Amino acid sequence: MSEFTAELLARIDEVDAELRLVRQAHDDHAVEVLSGRLDNLLRIAGQHGVEVRQGVGAPADETA
Repeated sequence: MSEFTAELLARIDEVDAELRLVRQAHDDHAVEVLSGRLDNLLRIAGQHGVEVRQGVGAPADETA
């Protein structure tokens, strides 16, 4: 795994975890901001053929 891929996946995981926390806190503004950030990271991953684990970006109760 390249350094680029590793860093991208780490950033996706960080933003996804933070997004789950702000969803639980019902912080709508933070959800909007982090959702946009996550969308951008996922777009970059797609453009570079980086596979992302299933369930990223989904609310906690929708990952099953």
